[in-house]
Amino acid sequence: KQKGSMTTNVIGSRVAEMVGAAAANHFLPVELYINGGYRGSYNLTEKVGFSNNSIDLLDETNAALLELDTYYDETYKFTTTQYSVPVNVKYPDFSSDVTNLTLSVVSKHFNTLTNNVLRMRPVSEYADPVYLARYLMVNDLIFNLELTHPKSMFVYNENILSDSTRYIFGPVWDCDWGFGYQSSQNYFIADAETDYYDAPAAQSTGKRFLKALRYNGGNELNKQYYRVWTDFMQNHLDDL
Repeated sequence: KQKGSMTTNVIGSRVAEMVGAAAANHFLPVELYINGGYRGSYNLTEKVGFSNNSIDLLDETNAALLELDTYYDETYKFTTTQYSVPVNVKYPDFSSDVTNLTLSVVSKHFNTLTNNVLRMRPVSEYADPVYLARYLMVNDLIFNLELTHPKSMFVYNENILSDSTRYIFGPVWDCDWGFGYQSSQNYFIADAETDYYDAPAAQSTGKRFLKALRYNGGNELNKQYYRVWTDFMQNHLDDL
């Protein structure tokens, strides 16, 4: 948790919940005391994963949960052939979980997503356009530049072996470097008119992929992006 971030993650999660983003976490701000001694301000929330009140699937046998993150510190990981995106496999644990998948299968399958993004294929061929639009909108609104590294960028597929399932981006996670923090090391002072997808980024790899993810998806993604923003401004902004 970033010093001074306080409720930034709470706000990001609340927006995700308002717009119906996939697997939005529930955050509870808490003031922590241990044996009468004050230990600071924290956020209580679910751990991102399957079957723990986070991402709820009926069958996880063919499912995969990935975290695009430059820390690249999981046991099972790979880098995509396009955009050189570092991918950590959060689930399955191939050594212990009941699964029909292998690391090779997962990496090959996710590489089809980055290949399709590069080729400007219609978004519905590789990702759910509704959830992608909602996911991107939340991070755009709070100016979460974590994704430009990328860091803490979660995406999952409930059945990699099925031709009919698509990747779902979410949950929104780790907003500590949002709200202008990465640009200034202070919160809430960034220029509100800065284009999120053209903002200065710490890593060109993540920025290139994020921008392509937004703009290469075709008219279907543009329409969904417009819809989620319009609904938020008309029905949720005052509540936030």
